[in-house]
Amino acid sequence: MRLDGIAITEHGMRWPDKEFDKLRKLADLHGIVLINGQEIYTESSKKEIEGDFLVFGIKQSLTGRYSAHELSEMVHKEGGILIAAHPYKLSRGGKSHYYGAGDRIYKLPIDAIEFCHPDHTELALSKVRKAMSKLGIPGTGGSDAHKIFAVGSCVTIFENKIFDEKDFINEIRQGNIKAEKKF
Repeated sequence: MRLDGIAITEHGMRWPDKEFDKLRKLADLHGIVLINGQEIYTESSKKEIEGDFLVFGIKQSLTGRYSAHELSEMVHKEGGILIAAHPYKLSRGGKSHYYGAGDRIYKLPIDAIEFCHPDHTELALSKVRKAMSKLGIPGTGGSDAHKIFAVGSCVTIFENKIFDEKDFINEIRQGNIKAEKKF
């Protein structure tokens, strides 16, 4: 399997442009497009978990604590996109709690939902399919790789060639994508 691009989404931060440009230059030598994003944890004003979201198109690190609505408003105001990360990934605590947003995705202005994720069960996939259909938004694939061997386990396939972050964002907004689990 060959990857044409990789979106890097660190938890709670965005890679500084100078550092990311060094990585991008190395990737360019191999024909790989790198996209700089971030994964942001959200919680309500009552300190209730609202889930993780993937953010693209924002030029600064979104450090700090945000509610899901605050994050969505900020990202869209800046022209970025918001993807609900692993919305139905079960927490270690049990069957009724999620690391992701769960059914909150129905109340948030999001641009896409992470469909293929290594920790999504068949029930989770079913719930994401239903949400994608009901909300009319696309599903992405993300390996959520914390170890090198997991990179590419779940992928987003783009209908059109992606050259940069602008293309990446536009193709997701247009729904010109599909998610696949590779292994």
